[in-house]
Amino acid sequence: MAFIRVKKINGGQYAYLVENSWTGKGTRQKVSRYLGKVHAVEKSGSESLTSFLKLPDLGKYVRESGFPVIAKDLIRLELHNHGIKEVSVNFHETRVLGGSGKEVAVAMNGGFLCSYTLKSLLEYMPEEDYSSYRLANLITAAGVLPEKDVFIELHGKFRATSEETAGKMEFYY
Repeated sequence: MAFIRVKKINGGQYAYLVENSWTGKGTRQKVSRYLGKVHAVEKSGSESLTSFLKLPDLGKYVRESGFPVIAKDLIRLELHNHGIKEVSVNFHETRVLGGSGKEVAVAMNGGFLCSYTLKSLLEYMPEEDYSSYRLANLITAAGVLPEKDVFIELHGKFRATSEETAGKMEFYY
């Protein structure tokens, strides 16, 4: 299982993806990837997704939009609510970049928005996640905290998708 560790080096904070492995001598941790300099930010606003996107009907938006579109809008909203202007998110290349063009990790809401968590979130497969547990983990790991009604709408949409997929599967005994 991988997790993000922050190391303090010369007064700056830097994020790394760390993986655990088991050896004959016990658990060992290995840094598998550098994620970038950490930009810690405080929330400065609390605009809702409905008002941010000027949506007349949140449920309709969730039902008619694919997950990558919704995830991108949630990330844009979170960056907006944190007043982040010096960081850009390239959704096409799944990269989170600072003003210098280098990859960064934005620490917000107890998670980190970085290229790794962005890619993991955008590659989410709802049909493989009946309980939405993985969705919740991916969203919070990326530092995105959607409003309760948004998450409930997402869960309802994806649960229906999971049930349809499960109904089409054949089981052999």
